[in-house]
Amino acid sequence: MPAQKPQILFIDAYDSFSNNIISLLETELHVSVRTIKIDNPALNSDAALHAELRHYAAVVCGPGPGHPKIEKDVGVMRRIWRLGEEQILPVLGICLGFQSLCLEYGVAVVRLKGPQHGMIRRVIHAGEAGTESDHEGDIFAGVGEVKATLYQSLCVDVGQEYVVQEDWQKSRWRAPLKFPELLPLAWVESAGADNNSGVMDERVLVAVRHKNKPFWALQYHPESICTNIESTKVIKNWFTRARAWNQAFRTTSVDPASPVRAEVTIQESLLMQFGRISKPLVGLPEPPSKFEYHCRTIKLANYLSVPEIVGSICHMQEDQIILESSNAHETSPDVRGRYSIIGLDVEDAMKFEYKVGSKFISCTMPTQNRSHIIANEGAWPQLANFLDKRRIAEGNPESPFWGGFMGYATYELGLEGIDIESKVRGDDTSCRPDLCFAWITRSLVIDHAKGLIYLQDISDVGADPQWMEVVANKLKKLSQPETFFPSTFLSASHPLLSSISANSSTTSLSTHSSQAPVDSSRSSICVPDSSKFKGEPEAKVTLPSNLEYESKVSSCQSHIRAGDSYELCLTGETLVHVPMTDTWSLYQTLRSRQPAPFASYLKMGSATLISASPERFLKYDADGRCELRPMKGTVRKTPQISTLADAIPLLDIPKEKAENLMIVDLVRHDLHSVCGSGNVEVPRLMVVEEYRSVFQMISIVEGKIPQSKEKDKGYTGLDVLAASLPPGSMTGAPKKRSCEILQDIEQRERGMYSGVVGYMDVGGRGDWSVTIRCMFKWDDQDVVTEGGNGEGERIETWHIGAGGAVTALSTPVGEREEMITKLNGTVGVFR
Repeated sequence: MPAQKPQILFIDAYDSFSNNIISLLETELHVSVRTIKIDNPALNSDAALHAELRHYAAVVCGPGPGHPKIEKDVGVMRRIWRLGEEQILPVLGICLGFQSLCLEYGVAVVRLKGPQHGMIRRVIHAGEAGTESDHEGDIFAGVGEVKATLYQSLCVDVGQEYVVQEDWQKSRWRAPLKFPELLPLAWVESAGADNNSGVMDERVLVAVRHKNKPFWALQYHPESICTNIESTKVIKNWFTRARAWNQAFRTTSVDPASPVRAEVTIQESLLMQFGRISKPLVGLPEPPSKFEYHCRTIKLANYLSVPEIVGSICHMQEDQIILESSNAHETSPDVRGRYSIIGLDVEDAMKFEYKVGSKFISCTMPTQNRSHIIANEGAWPQLANFLDKRRIAEGNPESPFWGGFMGYATYELGLEGIDIESKVRGDDTSCRPDLCFAWITRSLVIDHAKGLIYLQDISDVGADPQWMEVVANKLKKLSQPETFFPSTFLSASHPLLSSISANSSTTSLSTHSSQAPVDSSRSSICVPDSSKFKGEPEAKVTLPSNLEYESKVSSCQSHIRAGDSYELCLTGETLVHVPMTDTWSLYQTLRSRQPAPFASYLKMGSATLISASPERFLKYDADGRCELRPMKGTVRKTPQISTLADAIPLLDIPKEKAENLMIVDLVRHDLHSVCGSGNVEVPRLMVVEEYRSVFQMISIVEGKIPQSKEKDKGYTGLDVLAASLPPGSMTGAPKKRSCEILQDIEQRERGMYSGVVGYMDVGGRGDWSVTIRCMFKWDDQDVVTEGGNGEGERIETWHIGAGGAVTALSTPVGEREEMITKLNGTVGVFR
């Protein structure tokens, strides 16, 4: 029987990098880590805390938002530093843990003049050759050059600014006179720092140890993807010293028999959660003993577009789900999509809907004309079980989707998943689901790379999918040159879009067509009053106020300087009030203006979504390999910036790279929560890609989901989806605190914008995009005006979101301009 691994307790301050630290500890130290939140009531009493600590060889007090002076921000950390001699054990503080240790021993924690978030800095430490320290480097002994990622707005003041340069080389390694119990181990200094990284502080202490107690602390992130490998030696040295201290001085032995309050780091699978639910879905048809997959392949005529195909086989007045790689014929292989997926008979499909806070799922089966309302403990476990009971092992290996769930999830559904209650949700959203998935049994997949169409059907064994023959004949007829009439683009005579130029993909919002009067002075969002549309038959575009948006950027930066967030993904909303439109024509116009690998058109119940998203959120396969593709860093195409060679230098700067890095580290944390330690990699980091109207910096983060011996309790890609919402590229970091701040600043729901759209199929695969560069509407917001002839006109309200990541290096004007750049392509459809 193998020896039991030493255990470490990780105290989590609700940070979005915690799981990365845990992975570092488990893979490098060969330990088992359990975690507990700073405010877990199970440790409220000293007796409970002392009993818990007896299970562990050491403690790590992790990073997090806030200030160590604020009790709710550090919680139980304070009590760790105050342990009596009989209870004391080795501790490593990281960032907030570092500040908490220093504050406990009298050091002031102050704001940096220049916050450093996602900045990679050279660490000067006591173990380097030539340093004149009297403690032989301590945990930095034998460590070479360290380059580390900083995420900090706060620093400790030990009087370093008052030391003259002549004395600095020696005095920086000595305990400060006012704080004799703390020995400095490492610093970052302004000399040699990048001029564009916002460095304004000459000397910042980034590592200490207590002179007499087994307490060490770091004010940098050893787990960041951009901290170099040399830093892992510091962690190993710390644990070696921690174990030596335990052997020599620890008075309480590890007690494996008493109850453990802390949790394992990998969350419980959705299928296991389902097993604990007392009220599973009721009234649904039992899954067939075996599904059968049918596929028929048709050659795609190279002049046929997806809209032509859709128009020939779908009734566009009914519900539709179309996921299109509308840039399949672009020249760049990095951003070109390969597949388009069309869900068939969506109108008659079984649909699952869930509204945040409702505590039930509704399942509608139109063909049977009945709906089921099910009390439940969350939507995800129910959906995981439903899909698991209908898995298919074999199908067309060339098709990414054989059948299964297709649909959307809102940003607010993601907030619920991280325990944030929507403060801005009104009472008039009863028919606006936060999750809507249709169970698709008939589908059409277009393989643009091979020029093939796959007609697909999943049904009971023995069923005869005769519909395939009917659709195949329609497609064959459509492919005949004499019957082909292009109808891809919107008619120039359309009353709404008559002013659109064929080359208007970069229309600026600084000039406004008379077709779409713009009001940029609004300060709140409300459902339009029908009276305001009298005599105004054309679209009315209401942009975010310039001054208000810039003020919100400044508010974000105030929170960042205070240490509450590292990065905040601020967004604004544009409203378009317009006479009733042909939504499918709007989609076709958007796809022609902004070809994208993850375009989508969804019409499901009261919701309509039109998207030209360039960003994949999550893709996973049946073997448990998953990929997230965060996108941060944007440059608009202009005559002066027209090639990758022009754009790369503009994005290869500290601010843009920091935006991307912070989200990469956050996404790694999300993946680790399901995949576990050592199973997450970053094969591509900060790569610039070209799109029709912009250049974007992207990274790719990959994970491997652990396989379970008990299939009905194992993990799937759906676990990763649920654990990763809302998309980190739309929140900032740390995710939970950032979302709370953004909700207070934005004062509105985001709805379908910042959510996800995609599929999860019966073969165990899934692909989801972030709903950006999009517009959406709800039917219940339509207003009927009073007409002069007694007939009213229906006015629709379209919501268009856009924004960007605010960091300490942002400028209010620059962020507003980035928001407008992203807004142009979508709003331009109405101009």
